[in-house]
Amino acid sequence: MDETAKKHQTQPATIALAWLLQRPSVAAPIVSATSVQQLESIIEAPSVVLDAEDVRKLDV
Repeated sequence: MDETAKKHQTQPATIALAWLLQRPSVAAPIVSATSVQQLESIIEAPSVVLDAEDVRKLDV
């Protein structure tokens, strides 16, 4: 996850949420934020497009 986050110049939490958002079996990921930094990660996640290689690595 760290490698993918670095590739997309974002945080691992953003990548985790982006991965969930791209999963057809997940209707609505539930998220929560207790800081502005966490909220920024949540807001950024829908704009992160993971390619097939990213998804393959994260699926492992």
